Amino acid sequence: MENFKKYKVLLKENQNFRKLFAARLITLGGDWLLTVPLLGIIYGLTENPFITSLVLVVQSAPLFLLGSFGGYLADKYNRKKIIAISEFLSGLTVLLILYAVTTENVLFILFSFGMLSVVGSPYMPTSDAALPNVVKKENLAEANVIFFSSWGVMAGIGAGIGGYLTTVISRNMLFAIDSLSFVLSALIVYSIKKNLSEDSDINEKNESITYVEGIKYAASKKDVFSLIITKGTFSISASGLLSLFTVLSYDIYKTGDFGTGLMFGARGVGALVGPIAIRYFFGDSDGKLLNTIGLTIMVWGLFYFFIPFSVSLYFTVFLLVLAHCGGGSQWAFSTFGLQILTPDRLRGRISGIDYSFNFLMNTVSTLMIGYLASIYGVLFVYRLFPVLGFIFGLTWYLSTRKFWKELDSSSE
Repeated sequence: MENFKKYKVLLKENQNFRKLFAARLITLGGDWLLTVPLLGIIYGLTENPFITSLVLVVQSAPLFLLGSFGGYLADKYNRKKIIAISEFLSGLTVLLILYAVTTENVLFILFSFGMLSVVGSPYMPTSDAALPNVVKKENLAEANVIFFSSWGVMAGIGAGIGGYLTTVISRNMLFAIDSLSFVLSALIVYSIKKNLSEDSDINEKNESITYVEGIKYAASKKDVFSLIITKGTFSISASGLLSLFTVLSYDIYKTGDFGTGLMFGARGVGALVGPIAIRYFFGDSDGKLLNTIGLTIMVWGLFYFFIPFSVSLYFTVFLLVLAHCGGGSQWAFSTFGLQILTPDRLRGRISGIDYSFNFLMNTVSTLMIGYLASIYGVLFVYRLFPVLGFIFGLTWYLSTRKFWKELDSSSE
């Protein structure tokens, strides 16, 4: 019950956390609000699983290329200003996507959607780095559960709402709502009174802050390096399968954007429930919590493996909820580990390196799985990659237990 009291304190009494969290919800919902419609638009224009998968490639590739730079900016400049500027530019870019869609030019649509990730690339590492500055250390694990559950939840809800809204309102109205959501997020973050960096005024004048320092730190700390590697390596198995939700829904279940939205929504439910449950049952120490990461990846692989054998959209949705209880937990607790193991002056750069590697693997996964699906069929990749993910989770669990026992021993 103590953990649940901390959730209540964070959401009820910490106004700065509420604002940062609300802005994150709006941003992530806005990111994914367009994803299902765009997947449907591209698949409708091409009927090609590989080209359709490029929607998620252009969403993740800029974050691989620019995520580390965004983390560098988060350590050097005022984090509040960086977030607000990034959000405002994202709102403008949504209007470019709207124009691109009206042309029905696939390359232009993909380019404009990629630009949304370019201008938004500083947001995630900067927001992650700012979180420990608005909550106390003893509440940081719970803050991460809330914060990073929101990623899966809003990916699910935003995608689900996007899929539903395509059937009830005009495309122009959908894009206008999304554009305004980014502007609203920028205003909320800018209203936070607390500094989102330690000594941020000094950092803006400090020319000694270098990107290389972050790389050296990550490479020299086995536990930090391990957490960065696990996110990215897990993404090789997981990320590409998401882009094929559209193919499953259109070709296997015959449910169109509605089914795609429902599957993304199931992902969000799992990403909410999983971290809360694992924090409750295994969260009496930081080491025990981090030791569950390999197990959560195994849970993801186990339930994804049964998707090709499902003959019903709704049973697949059920499997996705269970699978993403594991997948969402892996993301939340890996990020928590990086935060507690990294000093504030380096946190933006470590977060940026983490995002860059993760989204590099996202890009590789989406291209590879989309290509294999176009040759061997979508059900083939849904049989293969969950097995690879399960094996990786087991290997990582067995090889990292020592790190987390040492972490608990050093904190006693």
